[in-house]
Amino acid sequence: MRTLLALLLALVGAALPALASAQALEVELLYTEQELSSPPTVAPVQMRAVAEPGEYLKVPLPRRSSGYWLRLTTHAAVPRDGRQVLVLRGAQSLGPVVFHPPASAPRVIAQGIDGPSTLLRRGWQLPLPNGWPPATVAYLHVSGDTGQALRLGLIDGDRLVLRERAGARLASATFTALVLVAIFMFGLWIALRDLLYLSYAAYLACVAIYSMLLTGDAAEMLTLSWMAPDNLLARMAFGTLAVILQLIFTARFLELARLMPRAARLVSAMVWALFGLLAVLLVGQDRVVRWYPVMIHMLLLGFMPISVAVAIQAWRKGASYAGHFIAGWTPLLAMATLMAGHQLGLIDVPWIERVLPLGAVLQSGVLALALSQHAANRHRIALLARQSAERDTLTGALNRAAIEQMLAAWSQMGHLGASRYAVLMVDLDDFAEINARHGYVVGDTVMQHAYTRIRGLVRPDDTVARMESDLFAVVSECRLEDAELLAHRVVDGFQQRPFNVDGHDITVTVSIGLAMSRRGEEADALLRRATEALAGVRIAGHSSIGVAADARAGEGRRQRVGATGRDEAG
Repeated sequence: MRTLLALLLALVGAALPALASAQALEVELLYTEQELSSPPTVAPVQMRAVAEPGEYLKVPLPRRSSGYWLRLTTHAAVPRDGRQVLVLRGAQSLGPVVFHPPASAPRVIAQGIDGPSTLLRRGWQLPLPNGWPPATVAYLHVSGDTGQALRLGLIDGDRLVLRERAGARLASATFTALVLVAIFMFGLWIALRDLLYLSYAAYLACVAIYSMLLTGDAAEMLTLSWMAPDNLLARMAFGTLAVILQLIFTARFLELARLMPRAARLVSAMVWALFGLLAVLLVGQDRVVRWYPVMIHMLLLGFMPISVAVAIQAWRKGASYAGHFIAGWTPLLAMATLMAGHQLGLIDVPWIERVLPLGAVLQSGVLALALSQHAANRHRIALLARQSAERDTLTGALNRAAIEQMLAAWSQMGHLGASRYAVLMVDLDDFAEINARHGYVVGDTVMQHAYTRIRGLVRPDDTVARMESDLFAVVSECRLEDAELLAHRVVDGFQQRPFNVDGHDITVTVSIGLAMSRRGEEADALLRRATEALAGVRIAGHSSIGVAADARAGEGRRQRVGATGRDEAG
């Protein structure tokens, strides 16, 4: 019992100094009708509140051109030993504040390491050179431009150091993760030369730098420290550039130009608008940096819902990796929306500045997985295309074995999306008559010209293969409507211009059978359905197009294309 009592007394004795040093902070928001250069001698109190020892007190400040004066008092004296630190937290755009310490001369205090603080990465450490003598008052003048709430508190110095160290470690880990993914994406761009990877790498680099500027840790890094004196300007510039690159990446990743042309034009307009704002920021600098955050965050509040809606619509239209995009971007866009609302003073969520970089890391991981799969399948397809054994010796086109392997690879590229593929079986009408009339040498030349023409009529990323004698196959990742337009373009391309071989004009027409892929379908089954669609329209005559019966919810359609138009045929 004596031992237990002694232990209890020891714990109480150890806690007493801490309890004695912790002081409650009383804050009064004073009402002034005009801008004052010194604390008001007499002013009505708009708000009065008390911060508990070791806690922050929230002080809401609506936008006001003349700024605000706050009167600070404590319930007991604060010693000069520095164990208690007076801390102000608020928007970075708040700028320097004017502080009148108790029983000391006024001074202008910058935030973070730009000020007198040796502890804070962000925020303002308000110095107490004489401690806080009894019955003394401190005054604080802050700008009214931000509209964000302030937080004031007398915080234990040791606790503050631990919090700052933990925050610095988290910021460093976030920066490292984003940079590593950016380097990986840059490597994919070098290997594949696709701007999709380069735009995402640049976006991640901008987000990594923005996150360090946001937390105030950029000043601790040799490569970023030169931006610390103009932290707000640099943060706004890199934040805007990150949004621009995100929009460019979105347009390419969701295939908007092909699937949603109107959305692609809208995204392009957003990009140019943001480029214009960025130019204004870089030219105007300090003259615009006060209103620029308001403008950019208002635009973001409008852009975010549009981005999500476009992604969902692209997923419904069959964009290959829209599922990954929605899973990765939606949480980050929600955080960015909260961040914009917080910066505008519409909501008070100070924790969002710490969580936002973590959302970027999560998003980068999800999209890095999608882009890795995309790159792997592209590489596999490219290898198949380069294998000479897989090519037709006469035309140089891929052969049937290659197209079957390629279809198997393509079927895996968009397994989280709703991607569909069209197979067009292109048959040269009555090609045997050309061989009989002009000879096999001319026939071989016509076959080579036919492959070249098909290759020129389809898209660059479509695949063309020679299946057998006078039969070609085109594989295109698209919707049924796009596949039908492609089929008409090929038919028209052959009708409108004959081939010239040894001075003779030889007219060649084609008939096409079209089938759309189905989830989980084998390549042989897809090719067989396209071949059956072709066989079904041959009775309609030359320049016919047949669509597999199940391509449009059970309704087949056969079309005959004449020289002056297209007529439906049985």
